[in-house]
Amino acid sequence: MKIEIKSQNLALTENLQRHIARQIEFGLGRLASHIRKVTVRLSDINGPRGGVDQHCQLVISLEQIPDVVIEDVASDLIFAINRAADRASRTVSRKIRQSRGFAPHMQPSY
Repeated sequence: MKIEIKSQNLALTENLQRHIARQIEFGLGRLASHIRKVTVRLSDINGPRGGVDQHCQLVISLEQIPDVVIEDVASDLIFAINRAADRASRTVSRKIRQSRGFAPHMQPSY
């Protein structure tokens, strides 16, 4: 699973890059065989003015399934990254199950 990190109006430090990679691996690692690439886009919407404006967008490119896009905005960038990675894990799992013909509420019949 390839992870690409892009930032706009934010300093992309080594520590931040490592944190992002850990969160993506933790949340999506078990699904890596279905994922081609994860693009992480970070931005500070308001710049130096502050506020709830730290934006994290995850674009998960899957094998034979449409891309999954998850976005989160928070006053703290780490919080936005963590929450987006958590939501991505649940959403990608659900999309993979659905692509196999299983709805989340259905149990296979034997």
